[in-house]
Amino acid sequence: MLHDLRSPAQSLTLIADLMADPGTEVEEILRESCGHLARSLDLLSRVLHPPPPAEIGPISVREPVGFIADLHQAGRTGVRLEATIDPSVRAAAGIERHLEHALLNLVINATDALRSREGGLIRIAARNVGELVEVAVADNGPGLPPDLAGRLFTYPVTAKADTALTGSGLHVASEVLRLSGASLTYAPDSDRGARFVITLPLWRGAAGHPE
Repeated sequence: MLHDLRSPAQSLTLIADLMADPGTEVEEILRESCGHLARSLDLLSRVLHPPPPAEIGPISVREPVGFIADLHQAGRTGVRLEATIDPSVRAAAGIERHLEHALLNLVINATDALRSREGGLIRIAARNVGELVEVAVADNGPGLPPDLAGRLFTYPVTAKADTALTGSGLHVASEVLRLSGASLTYAPDSDRGARFVITLPLWRGAAGHPE
């Protein structure tokens, strides 16, 4: 199916390249739409064809954060997402697809909580904290009820309807991160919204020094 969809997408891109009057509004709209379609197909292919099992190794948080940001943008949910990665952030020890899984779960939960709110915003921020790499996902939604915070990562967890936190997603995300030496915690830092923090150890080379 993906192959069948890629062929007309490539044909449309070629048409945009061959237009006799480049630079027109129609040509720019066509080119932008083709780029969006191609990016969406690449993201769909990556979701439907996960990589084979992998061992813990060095990962750059830029890659999974960028992937989730692109995936969110392709969904056109109406909820804005901002990703900020500290330029000095170092390689973390983990499994990339496990980090992607956890980030995707957190972004989906935040998107659901913000869908009916005007000005919904999700922020993903990555930085070094001592000997750890921290990736935080925060939103400006309704937040979580206090009685839920202590059992977020148990299975199953059910929250009030307006928090959009139901089912086993957080439990599974927490478990897959734990398998690679990482952790997931709920760490709100304001009176509004929810904030989750993924913590990964720094990758250390064969000599035992961080890389």
